[in-house]
Amino acid sequence: MSVNTILDSFKQVQDSREPILIVDDERSILEVVGEMLASQPYDIYLAESLAIASRIIKEKEISIVLTDLLLDDGTGIDVLTTAQKYQPDVKVILMTGKPTIQNAISAIKKGASDYLVKPFKMEDLLATVERSVYQHRLEQENIRLNEIMSFYAISEAMGSVIETDKLLNLILDTAVREFNADYAVLHLVHADGNISAQKNVCKDPSISQSLNRFSQELAESVNQRGKPRIVYEKEAFAWTGLRAIKSSICQLLVAKGKTIGMLSLIRTKDIHQYTTGHLTTLSLFASKAALSIENSKLYQDLEEAYFDTVEALASAIEARDQYTAGHTNRVWKITMEIARTIGWQDSKIKELRMGAVLHDIGKIGVPDAILNKQGPLTNEEHDIMKIHPEMGVRMVEKVNFLKPALPYILYHHERWDGNGYPQSFKGEEIPVEGRLLSVVDTFDAITSDRPYRKGRSVKEAVAEIKRNSGTQFDPAIVDAFIKAIGSIDFDQL
Repeated sequence: MSVNTILDSFKQVQDSREPILIVDDERSILEVVGEMLASQPYDIYLAESLAIASRIIKEKEISIVLTDLLLDDGTGIDVLTTAQKYQPDVKVILMTGKPTIQNAISAIKKGASDYLVKPFKMEDLLATVERSVYQHRLEQENIRLNEIMSFYAISEAMGSVIETDKLLNLILDTAVREFNADYAVLHLVHADGNISAQKNVCKDPSISQSLNRFSQELAESVNQRGKPRIVYEKEAFAWTGLRAIKSSICQLLVAKGKTIGMLSLIRTKDIHQYTTGHLTTLSLFASKAALSIENSKLYQDLEEAYFDTVEALASAIEARDQYTAGHTNRVWKITMEIARTIGWQDSKIKELRMGAVLHDIGKIGVPDAILNKQGPLTNEEHDIMKIHPEMGVRMVEKVNFLKPALPYILYHHERWDGNGYPQSFKGEEIPVEGRLLSVVDTFDAITSDRPYRKGRSVKEAVAEIKRNSGTQFDPAIVDAFIKAIGSIDFDQL
């Protein structure tokens, strides 16, 4: 966000015409006060009753309210209460012809910004209104500054998050905090035009299903209309029959001229209504969020393209060895289950996928005669086979995207007792990636057919892994393997 953007934002507040609502049940007073203020840079609205004033407050953005203390259908305090509910930043000036200290104190305690005694002079009216306008603008500028600084920090944070899941969580958590929402949901538009909720945050689980249904319908309505929408309490009740919804707001997520989703916020505890000002602020936030989501999607598409290339390399290796078809896929699926049992996060499992698929890439350098030999390898042939981890590392180490795969490639033939290769590391000297892959790689080798032997059963392979716990394998990894093995469908693999 540039300095010019910040200055323009403040200039908009300073140059805008302040909307002022005058409430009095005497038409003559309304017209006189309106004429007194007509020469000033104000947009004037007139209301002869509490009912009319309430409608204007709900429909228009108002900065200042001047209201008589006594009205035919209510009081100035009722006007004050309505204004505070729907537009909490509004300044309310009470007018009365029968002033008392008690009334004045009561009005100020309830939130009135000032008090005018009828009859008043034009200069007193102008001075009182100008004082309230100044205070209102100062508060708005402070709010705008806080919003700008907050959105700058948020923009920086969103721009640095690439993983879609984390990004959506950040967007929702920020929206709940910055817009004082009790429920927030992100809907995304799919290629087929369908709209679905991707994530939501709800502070009251007891009504989450009702809010989910309402927000889905609201998102579809906003998408169809092509413009944002505020739904107030009465409309929400008529729509859903749910009195819990005090106010809701839904903004389009548009990136590169295309609607990619909707962001909806709902208040259930805060009685203050969302306003057009909130809608404007939310549009700035939604714009940055949409761009971040789109960039995240592009990154994921690029990442998937890389993975497709990686899997093509793995397939090229397996095509040379008729006895290891599907080996890398089985190793990846089994290892993933163990990693989840251990408690690895999604980012680490993404690296695991790459390492599991590429762990045998160095076999490209092993002659076909050794790779497809119809019997046990000689010592010399075994020595040649043992170079494949280091050869694999040399093949991928200069590709930054593939670097997370290196420990899987290099260390998956190390042993817990130090008798493995190529480094002969022992115990926890072996990176955990190698210790993990070693167990699964061996398990798949035991259960796979070879030209000189038939593959053994899963039960026999598990027993073999257990027997070698503490010698060939890390005991903790073996325990996790045994816990995870029951959830794997080996027929499907």
